Amino acid sequence: MKKQYRTVPASDVFGKFTPARRARIKDRAAVLIAEELGLQELRQSKNVTQEEVARRVGGKQVYVSRLEKRSDMKVSTLREYVKAIGGRLDLVVTFPEGRSVRIKETRESGSRRKPAKPADRTTKGIGRGM
Repeated sequence: MKKQYRTVPASDVFGKFTPARRARIKDRAAVLIAEELGLQELRQSKNVTQEEVARRVGGKQVYVSRLEKRSDMKVSTLREYVKAIGGRLDLVVTFPEGRSVRIKETRESGSRRKPAKPADRTTKGIGRGM
């Protein structure tokens, strides 16, 4: 015979927690929910249109639309997109034991790559050779 379980309302469970603990749970839930937004939802949550993003990065709306559907892209492209919607991209590595490390932002000026030729500039950034 199966054991019968009774349903316990969440309000009863949360009601037993201290106000500080409820606040921590609410804050953590907001972080987890925010982590699940796709680029389109993120942009929409900031009330920014694809046209505005395209104008801010110097590309076309159609390329922003394609970018939002991609599953893989350069970090520099993502950073440019996030900046265009008013944010800053931080990369954090989380290890299984729970330790998290923020990766420093690298400087392009310190790279050893040759500067792009004027003709090559059309292949850089959102909407220009993605």
